Amino acid sequence: MRRFALLFCLAALLVAPGFAQDANTPVPKILIAGFDAYKMGGPGEALRAWLRGSPNEAGPEATAQFAVLRSAQELYGPYRGFEVVAARQVSPSTRIVYMTVDYDKGPLFAKFLLYRAEPQGWIVTNLLFSTNDTEVLPLQ
Repeated sequence: MRRFALLFCLAALLVAPGFAQDANTPVPKILIAGFDAYKMGGPGEALRAWLRGSPNEAGPEATAQFAVLRSAQELYGPYRGFEVVAARQVSPSTRIVYMTVDYDKGPLFAKFLLYRAEPQGWIVTNLLFSTNDTEVLPLQ
């Protein structure tokens, strides 16, 4: 019995602390709004929805990530949906959500840094998209 308990504890330690799988992680409304906007109006509308209220709302980051979203859509075809890969609660006011953005022919990997601002609630302060999973996803 002790061996089982020790193995269980070791397995729990090997799983990245602070990460939860999609079944346990509610997706913040701002991310859902962005994906809904993507489905209806494309990458530009998605970025506007995700960065609404953000300090990076009109910054060069938005332009760079728009280019990545647009080229992923050209490469992989139409947008189909998204899935949460993992989420990390850094502090009560800071969260990182890792996702896949699914297209007909492949995935795009996404990382959203969210901050709980008052009175807006969660805002996206940083985002990153890449077709290369190692550039975006946390080390497993």
